[in-house]
Amino acid sequence: MFDKRLTRRGFTVPAYLKCMSPSKDFETEFDVVVIGAGHAGTEAAVAAARLGARVGLITSALEMIGQMSCNPAIGGVAKGTVVREVDALGGIMGRATDLAMIQFRMLNRSKGPAVWAPRAQCDRGLYRRAVRSLLEQHGNLQTVQGTVARLVLDPNGRHVLGVETLEGRRFAAGSVVITTGTFLRGRIHIGTETHLSGGRAGEPATTHLAEQLEEAGLTVARFKTGTPPRIDGRSVDYSSLEMQESEIEQFDYSWSHFWQSKRREEAITRHPLQMPCWMTYLEEAGKRIIKDNIAKSAMYGGVISSRGPRYCPSVEDKIVKFPDAERHQIFLEPEGHDTSELYVNGLSTSLPAPVQLEILRSVRGLSGARMNRAGYAIEYDYYPPTQLDSSLQVKAVPGLYFAGQINGTTGYEEAAGQGLVAGVNAALAIQHRRPLVLGRETSYIGVLIDDLVTRGVDEPYRLFTSRSEFRLTVRQDNALRRLGSIGISLALYSKSEEEAIKTRLHQEDSALRLAETTSISRDEAEPILTATRSAQLAQSVRIIEVARRQEVPLQELFRAARLGAEIDSEALVTADLEIKYAGYFERERVQADRMRRMGDFSLDADLEYEEMRSLSFEARQKLSNLRPRSLAQASRIPGVSPSDLQNLVIEIERRRRVAATP
Repeated sequence: MFDKRLTRRGFTVPAYLKCMSPSKDFETEFDVVVIGAGHAGTEAAVAAARLGARVGLITSALEMIGQMSCNPAIGGVAKGTVVREVDALGGIMGRATDLAMIQFRMLNRSKGPAVWAPRAQCDRGLYRRAVRSLLEQHGNLQTVQGTVARLVLDPNGRHVLGVETLEGRRFAAGSVVITTGTFLRGRIHIGTETHLSGGRAGEPATTHLAEQLEEAGLTVARFKTGTPPRIDGRSVDYSSLEMQESEIEQFDYSWSHFWQSKRREEAITRHPLQMPCWMTYLEEAGKRIIKDNIAKSAMYGGVISSRGPRYCPSVEDKIVKFPDAERHQIFLEPEGHDTSELYVNGLSTSLPAPVQLEILRSVRGLSGARMNRAGYAIEYDYYPPTQLDSSLQVKAVPGLYFAGQINGTTGYEEAAGQGLVAGVNAALAIQHRRPLVLGRETSYIGVLIDDLVTRGVDEPYRLFTSRSEFRLTVRQDNALRRLGSIGISLALYSKSEEEAIKTRLHQEDSALRLAETTSISRDEAEPILTATRSAQLAQSVRIIEVARRQEVPLQELFRAARLGAEIDSEALVTADLEIKYAGYFERERVQADRMRRMGDFSLDADLEYEEMRSLSFEARQKLSNLRPRSLAQASRIPGVSPSDLQNLVIEIERRRRVAATP
């Protein structure tokens, strides 16, 4: 299979692949095998399939493909931008969310555009079905039910040849992507007495593969995460709760409207689109119950020693670490249209089930709550990601890629971003093409992967806008502008998708051009300026002059001037931001260009870092001790932040200008 198919594509077959006899030793021959069908695995499989690779996606239960194991929501601060980046590169998370969305909010509207954050509640069942349907649109992608027990390696243990399942099935592969989430030696804890082996509730852990990876010499560690209880919505007193309605009637994560319009219309016809969330609080009574039972918590009772996510703490952590907080917010989030079950967001816990029920019934509106499922903590193996290169390939085992929680991250969106990059690179490796490495200046996915492979993790990694030094120009609204050309160069899209991308980008350009060349009269602008309490015009002016005012929307100006009816509202949002923040964006793009040149920027061995006061003390100390040879090498030193690197470039360029002055 490898000789014939790769030779047909014009690629040379590596010697280590020629040594195997796929037709005799393997049931099926794939270019890429993906292990695990969660958010990382499904993106990896689709990305590889889009590049023409024959893909096998192996999971222990086909009906659980795309399962939202924890929160039934997609997006949030920084995470929503990642969803749009995944979508811009042909991924499926945004498309599935659009088909399964039951509520939408644009977070941080009151702040600047850099931190605007789309977040959608999903119908859990619809989302899972949408993901599977999207997978099955790719004829070269085969789903396989089974549990992978081990990797098949070449005689020297240096290259991946395929995988073998517990059921005895063997599949050949030129590349393998492991996306096992919390399943590697996963162990569930409910209180200090109840401990279960499992990857998530009701599903077995994966042990054989974990043991093989450790035996191969990879460094392994343990992290912990958790989930809250679920309750029966019919047992809730909604009259005492605060309703949170959807903010916007219609929002699409995906740019591919041509693809999804019919499917979305069908989904809306079958179900009402929007469902509310509800807010309540854990107050003094509940806090007292937790304090009285803290020793029964798996986290605080000595059962769990591994680190959990700092920014998604258990309710026990909240009580212990924030004892003076008067109350803690809880969101009751619907699981879907076909169930009354609610996800109790904000109450993640590893306390015993009876204590969890007692806590629930202390909360306003939940005095009669019926608990469908208890919350739990789960410990699992991860592999410190400094063992990977920037393509997410394991340095010690060519052809093996890791993505998702196996790399020490947390969150659906972070997993999806890694999965897409790992899947693309697994396919590119088979095709002997250069790997895709996204720079920090291109995307939050680039920031995520760079942080992982250069700095490692000491707690489950979560993305925030503050982790990016280019967050003004790396925004949720312009993901297609930033990444579309990369996808086109890789041939990730169909012809119709390429046309849709060109149309969208052309609309953005057209909006800017119309704003620059078209005038709006005093009478046309008056109602808008009155509504926004902005100064009235003395005469007709170009639209761009009025659009520069922070409070005046470009879309309203176009509507008043009867312009741009054919331009998509999302394109107008991007054009509006480019007008209003042009100066800030330009400065950041100059910095981004400078960062791209880092790899060619040499550092003299005798640089006096101690005198560079614009650098942090830690950076000066680390640079002085390690003496990196280039800026790229300096960027990989823990303790040297992105802002330190920018300041280092400025310091060196200033010194070089001074030295060159006669």
